Amino acid sequence: MQTAAGDLIAARWRVLGPLAKGGLGHVWLAVDERTGRTVALKKCGLPKSLTPEKRSLVRLWVPREARAFARIHHPNVIRTLDVLLDGDAPWIVMEYVPSRSLLDLILDEGPMPPARVARIGLDLLAALTAAWDADVLHLDVKPSNVLIADDGRAVLTDFGPAGSKPGVAALAAADVILGSPKYVAPERLFDLVTDERCDLWSLGATLYHAVEGRTPFTRDTTDDALHAADAGTPDPYELAGPLEPVLTGLMRRDPATRMTAAETRRRLRRIAPATRRTTLLRAGTAVTAAAAIAFAGVAFADQPAVNPSPSQSPSPSASSAPAIARPAALPAGFRWWTEPRDEYRVAMPADWKPSFRGGRLTCTAPDGKTVMGVSRWTTPGDAVVALTAVETRSTLAGYRRIRITPGTSGAVWEYTYQDPEAGRTRALRQIVEVGDQSYAVDWRAPAADWSADLPTLLTVLPTLSRVPAK
Repeated sequence: MQTAAGDLIAARWRVLGPLAKGGLGHVWLAVDERTGRTVALKKCGLPKSLTPEKRSLVRLWVPREARAFARIHHPNVIRTLDVLLDGDAPWIVMEYVPSRSLLDLILDEGPMPPARVARIGLDLLAALTAAWDADVLHLDVKPSNVLIADDGRAVLTDFGPAGSKPGVAALAAADVILGSPKYVAPERLFDLVTDERCDLWSLGATLYHAVEGRTPFTRDTTDDALHAADAGTPDPYELAGPLEPVLTGLMRRDPATRMTAAETRRRLRRIAPATRRTTLLRAGTAVTAAAAIAFAGVAFADQPAVNPSPSQSPSPSASSAPAIARPAALPAGFRWWTEPRDEYRVAMPADWKPSFRGGRLTCTAPDGKTVMGVSRWTTPGDAVVALTAVETRSTLAGYRRIRITPGTSGAVWEYTYQDPEAGRTRALRQIVEVGDQSYAVDWRAPAADWSADLPTLLTVLPTLSRVPAK
């Protein structure tokens, strides 16, 4: 049975939309109808290449192993919240972290600077150490299983079907080795030997991909790549720079000579900047600190509206955000625009052109490139959940999320996309409270003009307010 938005899993988890697809199943964004918490739901499918006997064994071990993973509590590890059986496959309920996969970032941005990769490596090493301390192995470290959260940290997700030592032994005895060959340690593939050093090999292969922009074994065929991995001979380095000795040490064929976790950590710290926590927004843009605090949402109002059924009733987060301070007077060079029914007013640059249609205000700059919109926000419940659900249905060309967060003044969503006429465009949506009513303030501009236009946006947003009594 196919899963779709709106489905209710185990009489509790309402599916909002797809998040990702992996080798062992699909991941969906969902909301807990009891608490309103946003979560990620993984439906654990199985490779078709497995025999019926092996499929039964893996299906048996998935729930047991997921409970082992739930013992891990660390900011660089996606938490397992629950394991349940519903329908034809196990489901794993996981913590939802707004993010993009490391693989997507590599595909969009190309090779990453060594210092940034070193920061990611330190986060992943911390995650693996926490897992090992809980007597769990990951066994599938690769770029698609690494999330770069909106707050900048790297988070390890999608532990394999067996990470505890009994689980690993049971699957190995049945000759079941799951994982991506170009990231799996050769001793697992060829010798059926598995321990913490296997995760270190995969960490090295993942960091190689991040800094070089390609997998470490780009041979013509999978067999050639496997033989290269067995020989411990990754492709030549071109961009790794100071990371080269670390990657070479992590991908040594003989586990006994492989670089240890302690030595890896020491070397990565030398390469990574002293201040490690850098958000994606700061890393990718020249936005001022004030703008980074005030905003972080995007998506223009031509996106479809989201109206969850009343039964979803997630806990409100946007409504609990602090209100934006209102200016005492009209800013110089601006004029007031008042909603026809006197619901609200907002300042707009004096030379911008307003239009009002279908309950939505649209203000356009003289050059026609920068546009602001204001409309009522009537979606009940958690605005972050609603905005994320809209994102899952987006068909914008070249879409790339910057972040979706609760924000200091209401939920915000920010991203870029490729406009067929304007080229690379950046957009923002912020949910703002005015009295007992919420509004979506939208802003879009050519990406190249974003920083220059931010002072106008920062001036406009605090002016959205009730119409003064006459």
